[in-house]
Amino acid sequence: MIRFSVVFLLCVVSSYAIKVVDVDTICKNVNDNPPFCLNLLKSKNGTDLVTLAQYTITVARIDLTTTVNVINKLISQSGSDLKAKDHYEYCLSLFGTGGGGALSLLGDGEQHLKNGDYDSFNVQVNSIIADYSECIKGRTPGVPPYDDKSVLPKYAEVVHDVVDILSAIALFLVD
Repeated sequence: MIRFSVVFLLCVVSSYAIKVVDVDTICKNVNDNPPFCLNLLKSKNGTDLVTLAQYTITVARIDLTTTVNVINKLISQSGSDLKAKDHYEYCLSLFGTGGGGALSLLGDGEQHLKNGDYDSFNVQVNSIIADYSECIKGRTPGVPPYDDKSVLPKYAEVVHDVVDILSAIALFLVD
């Protein structure tokens, strides 16, 4: 009976083992900006994946909130330029909290992470990347995107780079 209990305990403990992946390995899996990833995560090397993901979610939330504030300012400054106003309002719907915007998706993804549902976490992260792409690269393939000369693309790119890190972390979590 004792042998069975020890084996059972070992199986349970190993199934809840904390997974640690080297930051260099994670950053090799980001699509667009590995140096940004290394810079962001270097102080967290040796941290388990869930804690690393939570840290990156916090950074993403700050960057998304800043980007939403920039978009709101751009909307208020667009005046009679209806094309600009339409573009910024559309981007606000993609980055904000309403209707499945990126801030909302990030919150949902964080909950999936806490619940250990890493596949759903991965889906939420990839949806945020799609929202970024629609705002910055255009809604429809083959149709040129809005020619945005504002600071929005710069802020959105930072959001993309952070969420790209979350996507790389998610790959290791679902593996």
